[in-house]
Amino acid sequence: MVEPLLHFVVPFVSLRAVGVDLRKATFASVVALTPDLDVVFNTHRSPTHSMVVLGLVMLAFLTLTWKRKPRPLVLLAAFGVFSHLLLDLFQTSTPLFWPLMSQPISLWPNPDFHMWSEVLVWYPGSWLDAPLITAEGLGISLILLAPTVAQIVRRGLADRKRGRVKSVRCQ
Repeated sequence: MVEPLLHFVVPFVSLRAVGVDLRKATFASVVALTPDLDVVFNTHRSPTHSMVVLGLVMLAFLTLTWKRKPRPLVLLAAFGVFSHLLLDLFQTSTPLFWPLMSQPISLWPNPDFHMWSEVLVWYPGSWLDAPLITAEGLGISLILLAPTVAQIVRRGLADRKRGRVKSVRCQ
């Protein structure tokens, strides 16, 4: 299982890089975490990790939001979940086309490879099949988030310099 921090950061940074505003990128990134809610039911890599299920859910939400403003949010949410499924393909086998194909798919030949996992690994409970935070995930996340954090700080300092100390908004 790719840790939740990376499941959040990768779609967030990707969407910010193409100009999606901070709130919408955050929304899509939070939704990207939802496939792993299946661990609450003591299972993992369930139908929540299927492109078929994602497609059906997205189609239902697009139908419900037809001609309404939330429609782009459905597409952003789908992107977030798609990024989750793609990341999991590099970590371990995933039932990507369930129920059409019962065989899980993996793109990485050695799912147990980790760069720095011994330095920091945090397992909050025995019900998880992988850590929530690893050193490699934290390092990658900090590197990816650095431009957005720098932009927020730079705009905040510029506003302060001009005498406008309102809340900082990134577009």
